[in-house]
Amino acid sequence: MLFVSTELDAINLILSSIGEAPVNSLTESESIDVDNARRLLSTVSRTVQRQGWQFNTLNNVVIKPDTNSKKVRYNPSWIKVIAMDGMIYVKRGDFLYNLTEKTDTFKNDIQLNIIEAIDFEDLPDEFKSYITAEAAIYFQERYLGDDSVSQELRMEEAKAYADIVQYCIDTGSNMLQTAGMQSALERR
Repeated sequence: MLFVSTELDAINLILSSIGEAPVNSLTESESIDVDNARRLLSTVSRTVQRQGWQFNTLNNVVIKPDTNSKKVRYNPSWIKVIAMDGMIYVKRGDFLYNLTEKTDTFKNDIQLNIIEAIDFEDLPDEFKSYITAEAAIYFQERYLGDDSVSQELRMEEAKAYADIVQYCIDTGSNMLQTAGMQSALERR
């Protein structure tokens, strides 16, 4: 069973998937493998979080446009915004853009559901383990390609995913009620 408490733990588990020795620090390492593992961990974390979970979904957030410019600065931690008013909003430059009305200025407040990126260290343990397992699979397949190691890692990933399902049950959140899943279901 994977136990991941910090980003350093995650990177060391990912490195171990290709037989690399653990590192003591992420900031002082000059290893390209460490850099690649960090980049992959960040990518997988953002991909998993993009689905919108109870811990990173802010519902019914009222956003006020700037009083002078009438623009809304797009927060870099936002992965996805889901409009409550039927509009489609996206990021354009540093600002929120109304794709439906083709404008980046807003006369009124906007109500959104926001899926926000959470730092790895602040994720629930279940998600740290799952993200690490998935990143280790990708890393190992990309840099080593050993099928037997991939199979072992996939078993760890399955266990970690089961923990995510249990987390959803324990916290009273339903995976089908998350903001990302709701918008997907509404499109059908």
